[in-house]
Amino acid sequence: MFELTKEQQEYKEKVRDYVQKTVREYSKLMDEKNEGGEKIVRDFGEMGLLGMKIHPNYGGLGLGEIAFAIATEELGAESGGASHSLHTQLNALQLLVSIGGDSAKQWIEEGVKGKEIYAVALTEPGAGSDLGALQTTARQEGNELVISGEKIFTSAASFSSKMLVLARTSGNPGDRQGISLLLVDSKTPGIEIHKLDLMGIRGAGVSYVKFNNARVPKDSIVGKEGDAFRGAIKALMVSRNGYAGIAVGIARGAVEDAVNRAASRKQFGKSLLEQEWISFNLADALVKVEASRLLTMRAAAMLDKGIEALTEASMAKYMAAITAAEVSRTALHIFGGHGLNRGSKVERLYRDAKIMEIAEGTNEMQLIAVSRALLPKK
Repeated sequence: MFELTKEQQEYKEKVRDYVQKTVREYSKLMDEKNEGGEKIVRDFGEMGLLGMKIHPNYGGLGLGEIAFAIATEELGAESGGASHSLHTQLNALQLLVSIGGDSAKQWIEEGVKGKEIYAVALTEPGAGSDLGALQTTARQEGNELVISGEKIFTSAASFSSKMLVLARTSGNPGDRQGISLLLVDSKTPGIEIHKLDLMGIRGAGVSYVKFNNARVPKDSIVGKEGDAFRGAIKALMVSRNGYAGIAVGIARGAVEDAVNRAASRKQFGKSLLEQEWISFNLADALVKVEASRLLTMRAAAMLDKGIEALTEASMAKYMAAITAAEVSRTALHIFGGHGLNRGSKVERLYRDAKIMEIAEGTNEMQLIAVSRALLPKK
C-alpha cells in the first residue's frame, strides 16, 4: 500500500492551504485575463516550492519527485495554469541541473528563489516530440552566437527574465549531436515574444518566440557545447511525470466539484447523487483518478530512487491525461447548463484537461514509449 510519509503529508497540507487561500480566487483572474503567472511563480519562490526537488547543494529542499507530484496535483485541482507554471520552472531547473550541473549553480539558485523566471524554448513548429529535428540554429561569429529560428508553445516566455533555448550549434536537422542548451536574456534584441491565447492553462505565459539573428555571448551555452540532447531527454522524462500530476489534480478537482453539485441538486424528490446513473459515473471517475494517482506516484518513487522510469512516466501521463479529459467532461455534464457558464470552475477545468492530452507529448507519443517496453530485450 502506498502511503505518504509524515513529512510529505505536512508538505501536502502546506500546498493545499496555499491553494485554498490564494490560488482558488486568483485562478479565475488568470483564466479570464490570460495573465498572472509571474505573481504565482514569485509566490512559489517565497514558499520554497521551486526548490522542492532540487538538491540542497543548489539551494533546494531535495524532497524529490513525490513532493512534485503532490504539489502539481494540489495546484491542478484548482488551476491548470498555476500548476503548469510550477511545472515550467521546475522543468527549467531540471534542465540546468541535468545539462549544466555545477557550472549552472548560480542560475539554479536564483531560480529556486524565484529571482529569475525561466522560459523553456524547446518545441518548434516542425519539431515537437522529435527534438532531434529542431531547426533553430546558433552559429558562432567571433565571441558571439547568432540565434535564428522559431519556438512555439514556450511556457512562461511572456513574463520570463531568462530563456532556456535548445538550438543546433553544429550538424544538421535529425542529428542528435550538435544540439546545445543556451541561457539567454529574454529581452535580448532580436527576440520577439508573442503570447498565445490558448483555450486552457491560461495565465501561464505560453508564447510563440522568434529569434531574428539574436546575438548572445558565446558563454551562454550551458554545459558542454553540442551535448545537450541526452540531458534534455532525461529532463523531459521527469517533466512528463510532472504533467501526469497536473492531470490528476484537474481530474480530482472536477470530481470534487461534481460530487458537491450532485449532493446539493435535487431532481424528482432526491439528490442527483442518489440517482444511480449519476453515482455510478462518479464512482467510475473516482476509480480512474485513484488509478492515475497511483501510476504517477509509482513513477515518482522510481525516479526518487534513481531508477529510469520512462515507461512508467509515460503510462502515468497517458492514463492521467485521458482521465482528466473524461472526468472533466462527466463533471460538466452533471452541472448541466450551469457548467457551460464561461469561467465556472468546472468549465475551466474542462478546458485545462484537453491540453493534458497534447502537451508534454500527446497520448499517442506516450503509447509509442510504452509499446517499446513490449519488445524483446536485446
